[in-house]
Amino acid sequence: MLCHMKRLITKFSLVMGLVLLSCMTALAQYKDNGGVQPGRLYYTGKGDFSMGGNRLSEEAIHDLIGEQVYYDTYVPAQKQRRIGLPLGFVGVGLLAADIAFYAAFIDSPQIHERDVVLVSSIVGSLGAIAGVGFIFHFIGKGRLKWIAEDFNRRNGYAASWRLGPTRSGVGLSLNF
Repeated sequence: MLCHMKRLITKFSLVMGLVLLSCMTALAQYKDNGGVQPGRLYYTGKGDFSMGGNRLSEEAIHDLIGEQVYYDTYVPAQKQRRIGLPLGFVGVGLLAADIAFYAAFIDSPQIHERDVVLVSSIVGSLGAIAGVGFIFHFIGKGRLKWIAEDFNRRNGYAASWRLGPTRSGVGLSLNF
């Protein structure tokens, strides 16, 4: 009896294994966006987008948000975000060098004060201009967040507040 039970379990396991091997995964049916199940689009904060817990490829992002938003907003926002931090750090470095230069040479008898002020003004101005890179970075991140919010709003995934009838009467409801 025990031997027959082992054979039955073995046969059942083999049949179920073959059945499972022939099955299509749930995500495989969604080929249009890289095999990712449709849902809310999330901006991860590092220049990446995710949907359903999966990081999206550039092609999937292009297919989801459309060609116009991709080329008019997404590509420039990614450039702003990428160049913003390095440019900002160059600006901080130049401003620090400017302060150090000015402090070291302002009272120096060998260098004329006018030259110190001129060099300090030039380096400080370049540093301030490069410091605008931080602003570029945060503007780019904001534009990328807007892309996710716009996609979610257009596809019915956006959360909204509504004052009106609820199950327990009239009140404020959060719909998401």
